[in-house]
Amino acid sequence: MSGLLFSVIICTYNRADLLAQALETVCQQTLPKERYEIIVVDNNSTDHTSEVVKRCQAAYSNVFYYLDQEAGSSHARNWGARKARGQYLAFLDDDCKAPEGWLAVAVEVVDRAAPGVFGGPYYPFYMTEKPKWYKDEYASLNLGNTAGVLAPTQHLSSGNMLIKRSIFEQAKGFRTDLGLVGKQIGYGEDTMLVEWVRTNLPQAMIYYEPRLFVYHLVRAEKMDLSKMMKRRFIHGRYSYLMSDGGQPGMRLRHIAGLLAAPLLFLSSCTLGLTLRSRQQYPYAQNYLYEKAFYWVGVMGRLSERLRAVFKREDRE
Repeated sequence: MSGLLFSVIICTYNRADLLAQALETVCQQTLPKERYEIIVVDNNSTDHTSEVVKRCQAAYSNVFYYLDQEAGSSHARNWGARKARGQYLAFLDDDCKAPEGWLAVAVEVVDRAAPGVFGGPYYPFYMTEKPKWYKDEYASLNLGNTAGVLAPTQHLSSGNMLIKRSIFEQAKGFRTDLGLVGKQIGYGEDTMLVEWVRTNLPQAMIYYEPRLFVYHLVRAEKMDLSKMMKRRFIHGRYSYLMSDGGQPGMRLRHIAGLLAAPLLFLSSCTLGLTLRSRQQYPYAQNYLYEKAFYWVGVMGRLSERLRAVFKREDRE
């Protein structure tokens, strides 16, 4: 397949130094430059993001810069997609590093399977010291070592996802009510896009290639246990918006769960932590993150359901 195949879209907000690192890895791909373009969407940064891109443009003619003043990672990605000319949109986070053969592997996938959506793993890298208890798997996505069609329960990450531009346009892009907005944590825009394709275009293959990997930065705050607990709660909230958002209402089992979850969390943090298997959970933090925080996610999901009930009553 000849011509402009990929539009690599990197959206960024006030992370100029990380963006410079990501851009360098994409500009140095082994794939010929005429096969891909790089679109940087600046989500109204106040740092030196534009200067970073200008320096890159001076050396690489396939780099393009756009300013998007409406906050939100989903909105910025959709903006970049509207400017794209490639047959496939390749989304990469601004705190990722792509191996030099990343797009060459993507060409192999397109030639072999021509999927509608595809992606691969991400693995962590660190710029600060990693706590002894923190496992690389906490910041990884690995769906196995075999390439093939994704199982119905599996999803890709928008930090390493490629999709046919025509399909992205049919789906009307990422949902802008989901995902990161400025420094406000958000989730789910990638999951919902994949689910839209599964539901509306079942003939469009959703594919996983383990060799199509990138490295994703684990910032210091992502290894802080209290912040990890907060993220688990927020993830629970978004899981309701993704799976139950069309069915608001509190049934008896939801009320019971909302009352029981804090007690089960406290039990996990005391009795469960004391009796844990030291071999499976060598550090207390491992048990808290892997077991006790499950109940934090449940609390997030049920609290969002309750909030939806109040919002509906206010509208009525």
